[in-house]
Amino acid sequence: MNVVLAIGLLLISGVAAGRLAGELKMSSVTGYLVAGLVLGQVWPGIRQPVSGMAIALATDIGLGLIAFVVGGELEAGRLRSLARGVLGMALAQALGAFALVALVSVLLGHSSGVGLVIGAIAAATAPASTIMVVRRHKAEGPLTQALIPVVAIDDAICIVLFAVAVAIARAIPEVALSGSVVGAVGASLWEVVGSAVVGVVVGIALGYAVKYARGGDELLVIVLGAVLLASGVAGRMHVSPLITCLVVGATVSNLVIGSRKLFATVDRFAPPVYVILFCLAGVGFAFDALFEAGTLFVGYVISRALGKLLGVSISARLLNAGPEVSRYLGVSLLPQAGLAVGLTVAAGAALPEQRSLITSLVVPGVLLFEIVGPLLTASALRRAGEVQA
Repeated sequence: MNVVLAIGLLLISGVAAGRLAGELKMSSVTGYLVAGLVLGQVWPGIRQPVSGMAIALATDIGLGLIAFVVGGELEAGRLRSLARGVLGMALAQALGAFALVALVSVLLGHSSGVGLVIGAIAAATAPASTIMVVRRHKAEGPLTQALIPVVAIDDAICIVLFAVAVAIARAIPEVALSGSVVGAVGASLWEVVGSAVVGVVVGIALGYAVKYARGGDELLVIVLGAVLLASGVAGRMHVSPLITCLVVGATVSNLVIGSRKLFATVDRFAPPVYVILFCLAGVGFAFDALFEAGTLFVGYVISRALGKLLGVSISARLLNAGPEVSRYLGVSLLPQAGLAVGLTVAAGAALPEQRSLITSLVVPGVLLFEIVGPLLTASALRRAGEVQA
């Protein structure tokens, strides 16, 4: 099978499964995952043509666009308008899941690098699924007012955590060989600082370039070119393409008046890339790897949920966020979808020797949390007395 045929199969089957998932009141990402998983099991030959260059290209473009759009939400005016304590609770729940999953992974005998990467992926939540539940039930109240901004900020926090975790995971073997902890710390710092510098420069350039765009088609080409340029330059400078594209989006959103139109242009190009990216995660899933790491999977699911619950509970009490927020916000943050799936593919590319383990943990975890999570979110809103319909 050649790569063009494989990608065609992924696109068509992904769209069909995504439509079915929507009919079942689930996110389309769940359908894409299942489509890839079924194709990978029924037709194992599809794994060969979509490995290597195809995965790298889909990952770089897809995650670059996701990070760019997430960065667009980091507008200074929006951040200043956040309710009191929202940023603190968002950080606490993400760090809680990250730390607890990483700790459990290490205690179960896996390397600290793998634990950090899995922990960073565990921090991700699913804004689209959460907002869908809120709108369906017309929820209003303190819990809803805290929930929506927390899930919006969570993606940005998760991207930074993931980039740092991957940098540390790559540096650990070098430290073991050279014994230079200072060098590893310096490399990790450069990963963040260098990414921010590249992102700001490209973001400023993009802000000026879009003023001269003639029509929507030209604007789309300029935006896409800037995102790919930022990702490519970041790769050449050995910094994080994810953080770089995140900063590009944040820079543009704060510099360009009417930047919402600019980010909307991404929606015209992104869907096919997202379908391929999410289907690829399903293709890489292996049941035998899941059975071998069964204990770790159980630990991953429990520690992710517990980390978010504890992070919210402790921070909400310290910030006097109110009893409804303290009691129900954590359980409302369990849905997980697009970003976690994309980061899973990226983790497999960054740590190829651990690809099977990471994919076979996170993919079924996403499916589980995407099925159960929205139900728990709806239940939490109902218990908080905020459901209007």
